[in-house]
Amino acid sequence: MSSVIIGVDEAGRGPAIGPLVVSSICIPAEDLPYLEGIGAKDSKSMSSKKRRAVESSILRESKKRDWRVCRIPISAKSIDEERASKSLNSIEIERFVQAILEVSDHESTGWVHVDLLGSDPSSFSKMMRKRISELRPGLQVRSEIGMDGSCASTGAASILAKVMRDSRILEISEEVGFDLGSGYPSDSKTIDAIRILTSGDMPDTNLRWTWSTVSRIWSERHEGPVPIRTSKGTLIQQSLNSSLPEEGVR
Repeated sequence: MSSVIIGVDEAGRGPAIGPLVVSSICIPAEDLPYLEGIGAKDSKSMSSKKRRAVESSILRESKKRDWRVCRIPISAKSIDEERASKSLNSIEIERFVQAILEVSDHESTGWVHVDLLGSDPSSFSKMMRKRISELRPGLQVRSEIGMDGSCASTGAASILAKVMRDSRILEISEEVGFDLGSGYPSDSKTIDAIRILTSGDMPDTNLRWTWSTVSRIWSERHEGPVPIRTSKGTLIQQSLNSSLPEEGVR
């Protein structure tokens, strides 16, 4: 069995709207020059048009060559529900591991290239190495900050994830009838969108209710704190100024 190179990355960790997408790609090590020739690199360094063109090339070559590709979207609703018991790092590690398992076999040998993430990158790296060594003993993990810019496999995963997330944001914009912007709290269009999407009885399902920006804007428009999503339904939080308990699952 030839050695492989697996790239893993995500798009949409920070936005307050839409999914987080984790993607992976597995190629034979000798195919790395082909991936580099396609132009696979950090998705953030490309225009939207260029990303889509490179994505098309990656998918086209994956059908010709022995390349495996995986994309895992995590909806805003799922993120909120899982954050009740897990950190965002834990959620991402689970999906990163899943994405690696999807494109590899137990007997696979080679390298996994992962961009360092989160507020504690060293911890993220250690957890990834531990999980992969248990499940794929023939794979070694290399993780660095900015790996998507220096490694074509991680760059390719970055592009695959980013194109899927951008596509979903466009779909949501069409569904609600206005431009959501990028989804990041630093985007004024996104802030305007959040104000509209929190104007009803419940926040829009495509918002990440656990994000501080959404919570703040919701609280500005409503008497009580933002509702809580759980796997069993929506928990309405009691206002700090309320004299009677009003919590319940709907």
